[in-house]
Amino acid sequence: MFSFSWVIGSGDGAQGGSTDDVQIEKVLDKVELILDRSGSVTLDVIDGGELGPESLQVETESGKSVISLGENTNDDYVVRTFTSRSVHDEKVLILGNEWDSKLVCEDSALVKAIVKEFLSTGNVSRDVLS
Repeated sequence: MFSFSWVIGSGDGAQGGSTDDVQIEKVLDKVELILDRSGSVTLDVIDGGELGPESLQVETESGKSVISLGENTNDDYVVRTFTSRSVHDEKVLILGNEWDSKLVCEDSALVKAIVKEFLSTGNVSRDVLS
């Protein structure tokens, strides 16, 4: 079971909300909106136990997304991220935060696939988020 929150846009014009009634179509609609505009989507696991994935977050601006998954392990809290094969070593500004370009995903289909996988399994493959 999940809770879901989102912010569409940024600054004074941002609009958001949250719900515990998580339906994949509604989540993907919000993901589509942040991909078209800017914003963030967060999915939190409710009653998932003490170990394992807890939260998936996607932050997007100008078609560039940073995707992170927070996970409790036996020893620590680990944040797994998308890592591109980009050879460029530059900084990218997303929602006021500066990110290494290697952490940025520009593939909207992959962003949606990651969200779908998390909603259907409660996790994301380590091949995608490491």
